[in-house]
Amino acid sequence: MLLIRGSIYQMRKNISFVSSVFFVIYIISFIWALPVAKAESTISADVLSGVSADTSTFISDIIQLPADGKSVVILTATILSKEGKTLPNKEVIVTSNRGDVDTVLCYSGNTLTNSHKTVTDLDGTARCVASSEVPGNATFTAVAEGITLDDKPTITFTPLPFLTNLTIKVKLPGGGSLTILEPVQPKPSKPANERLVNTDVELQIPFWVLLVIILFFLTEPILIILILRLSRKVRRGFEAEKLALAKEQELLTKIYQLESRVVQTASAIEQEVRQLESPNQPLAPSPLTPPPLPQSPDAGQNPPTQ
Repeated sequence: MLLIRGSIYQMRKNISFVSSVFFVIYIISFIWALPVAKAESTISADVLSGVSADTSTFISDIIQLPADGKSVVILTATILSKEGKTLPNKEVIVTSNRGDVDTVLCYSGNTLTNSHKTVTDLDGTARCVASSEVPGNATFTAVAEGITLDDKPTITFTPLPFLTNLTIKVKLPGGGSLTILEPVQPKPSKPANERLVNTDVELQIPFWVLLVIILFFLTEPILIILILRLSRKVRRGFEAEKLALAKEQELLTKIYQLESRVVQTASAIEQEVRQLESPNQPLAPSPLTPPPLPQSPDAGQNPPTQ
């Protein structure tokens, strides 16, 4: 009995060891087969569809356009096989990385549909257009028969000018509003309540501010006239002051000349008085007149008597 029990225990031990080995081998084989199966599934998808992700092309006609919801960029996908052969009747789906912010519509032949899916024509070409009302960069992706193309064009939607989306309204005292300014360019294609992002700018001005602006523009010509008249008066005042200074200078010059003449006349009178008082004495030079010229030795003396 002991021998039988020992053999049974040994058999169970061997069976558990073999089971463990088989379990480890199964796990290792499963881990190894997973990427191989994935690669085989990808290869089988490529073989079944015939679409080559790297040989096919996906391009855009422009890389920048305004975000007005009207301007469109044309996206063209050419579906080719690895050998470079065109593949007609292949479904192509075009999407944007920004989701529903960008609108993508595809052509069916020459007709523009409301779907972002289409089928390639005989040349293997599928065409779509994209537009947006939100500024920024958008990257578009084309998927043909489940195969994502390598080409992913990036389009820049530029902001619109400020006045394009600006609306100015004035609140009236009795209620309601008065629109003064509306966008010059056409408004976006979708109403504001249907857009994911509203880029319109609406400015509401109180009524008294409008009155102040109107009064300013009405009184502006009067202010300009008053300023012109005041500037003329100031200019005339400067000119009169300039003339007064010139006349003052002229009067000062005349006074100086008269003073010079008075001094000269007084000096001459003083010299004559001295000559009359002392006819035989030489006249002393006056401090107000320049010294007399030198005379000859016989000047001012009586001739000798014979």
